[in-house]
Parts: sequence; C-alpha cells; structure tokens
Amino acid sequence: MVGAAGLPGVLQHRSLVDLAVDEIQRLIFTGVYNPGDPLREQQLTDKLGISRAPLREALRVLEQRGIVEQLPRRGVRVVSLSPRDVGEIYSLRDGLERFAVELAFPCADAAAAGLDPMRVAMSDMRRAATAGDHAGVVLANRHFHVALVGLSGNARLRLTYETLMDQMQLCMSANLRQEMSVSGNYEVGVRRHERLLASVEGGRRAEILAAIVEHGARNFLAGVPSAVES
Repeated sequence: MVGAAGLPGVLQHRSLVDLAVDEIQRLIFTGVYNPGDPLREQQLTDKLGISRAPLREALRVLEQRGIVEQLPRRGVRVVSLSPRDVGEIYSLRDGLERFAVELAFPCADAAAAGLDPMRVAMSDMRRAATAGDHAGVVLANRHFHVALVGLSGNARLRLTYETLMDQMQLCMSANLRQEMSVSGNYEVGVRRHERLLASVEGGRRAEILAAIVEHGARNFLAGVPSAVES
C-alpha cells in the first residue's frame, strides 16, 4: 500500500505519484500484471491506497516510459510486445552493451575499479535465485546490466540504457519465468551472468563481446505467449 501522510499539498501529491509509479512497475516487472493485461483504476486505487488523480498521473508517467498504453475507450493496459518489438529492444540492448564494452576496454585498470556494482548484483542474483525470489532476480538482473554499461564512464550512454531497461524488463521478466518453468530453477540465467562477469573480470574485449552475444540469446522468449502479441 502506498502512502505519504503528513506531507503538504503538492509535495504529498508528487510523492504519491512517484511511489505509485514504483509500485506499479514492480507489479508489472514481477509478473503480477503481464503484457497485454488491463490496469483497472478501481483495482489499483484499492491496492495502492491512493485516489484516482495521482494514479492517473502515475499511469501517464509509465505511458511515457513505454511500459503501459492508453487504448481509446478501453482504458490502460500493460504494453503488449510484438516479435518485432522484442527484436528491436534486444538488438538495441546488445548494441549499447557492446558500445559500452568498447569504451571501457582494453582500459582494464579503469574498468576494474568499477566492477564492485556488478559483483554485488551477481551476489544478489544468486541469493534471490536460491530463495526462489523472482522479483529479486529481476531487480538484480537490471542492476547487473546497468553496472556493465556504467563501466564505460559515459553518463549519457548509461542514461539511455536505463531508459531502454524500462521496456527491457518486460522481456527479462517473461524470459526468466519461462526459464524457471522449463528448468525448475533460475540456475540457467545465473550461470549465464556468472560467465559474463568472469569475462569482464578477465578484461579481454573480444572475450567480453563474445560473451555478450552468447548472453543475449533469447532461446526462451519465442515460447512465451504472454510476452508478445500474436
């Protein structure tokens, strides 16, 4: 339940909007709401404990981020992803990551100083995977990849990447759920990230770029009917 009691006027309203944005994103990225699912105002105001005004503003923010969409006379729903959408998102993600690696390496000493966020994210991912915590795995996955791009030292590249990650997480969450249903655990995804981290720690650009290509394989997404529009 969202709340911001005790805050005056505009500040209280702004805080409620921000909190609602964060909570609705969490519900979407953890699979409570899937691509194509409607987001009903009454249900969300009850769930979040807020009025319709901040909820509607939060939904507008999420629409600008490409996570939800407004349909004429049909309300708001989580964005549905066509196979083309998924391909565009992943190809852009791969391109930005490759560019980040090319900027960061072979300056291995400079990059190595920034590896701690990747290592922390990897530990968080392993811990969440062991606990069967889907939300924790999804969040650690995001932190891992943002940290990878952060090795470039290019603030605008990182900002562009984080913006893409809002849509990327629709794919990531569906992909992780499918991996879980096939293998019974999150081990496949965890090991894939561990291999990528090991390549980054080795500091060899060609090896890292090859690991990104292998890491970016979308073997499971084609089998996720809820992730794309038919």
